[in-house]
Amino acid sequence: MFRKYYKILSSINWMQTFMLYRRVRKPRSSSIRVLNCSNIHLSHSAVISMAEHSSFEINRQDYIRTFERSTLYLGDNAQLHINGRFSMHGHSTIMVHDGAKLEIGDKTYLNGGNIDCSYNISIGKGCAIADNVRIMDNAYHDGRSLRGVVISDKVWISTGAIILPGVIIGTGAIIAAGAVVTKDVPAKCMVAGVPAKVVKQNVDWKH
Repeated sequence: MFRKYYKILSSINWMQTFMLYRRVRKPRSSSIRVLNCSNIHLSHSAVISMAEHSSFEINRQDYIRTFERSTLYLGDNAQLHINGRFSMHGHSTIMVHDGAKLEIGDKTYLNGGNIDCSYNISIGKGCAIADNVRIMDNAYHDGRSLRGVVISDKVWISTGAIILPGVIIGTGAIIAAGAVVTKDVPAKCMVAGVPAKVVKQNVDWKH
C-alpha cells in the first residue's frame, strides 16, 4: 500500500502543478494534477477556469510508464474552460492561440490527440478523443477565415481522424479511424472515409 502511494506522489510534478494552481480560476472543490514532466506554456494574460467539482489531470497515472509528454500552450488572452473532469495523456497537445477559447465538458479525455484552437472550439461531456486525432478551427493552408468547431456530448473520435473548421458533430456520433470530417455529422451516426460520409445510423456506444 505504501509503495502504491509513494509511486503516485513521486510521479507528480509538484512545480508544474503548483504553477497551474496559481494561474487557474477555480473553486475549492476542483483539483489539478500534473504527472511526469509536461510541456506547459501559459501567457500572462491567458485564463484557465474550472467549474465546481472539476478536475484537470495531465498525464494520467495509468500512463506514467510511457514517459510521453503532453503539451499545453495558451497564448495571449487565450481561454480554457473546464466544466467537469478532464484528462489529457500520452503525447496529447492542446494549443489555444491568442484570443481563442476552448471549452471542454465533464468526463472527456484526450488520449494522444491534438486540439489546435485559433478561434472557438467547444467539446461536450463524455467524449473520447483517440491517438493522433486532430481538431482544428483554422485551415492554415488555404487562408480561409476562422470557423468554430462544436463537438456535442458523447462523441467518439477514433485514431487518426481529422476534424476541420466549421464542423458541428451531433450527440452520440462516432468518427471512424482516419476519417476527414469536412461537414456536419448528425447525432447517433457513424461517419468514415475521406471526406467522411455517414455509413451507419442509430449507433450507440459506451464510454
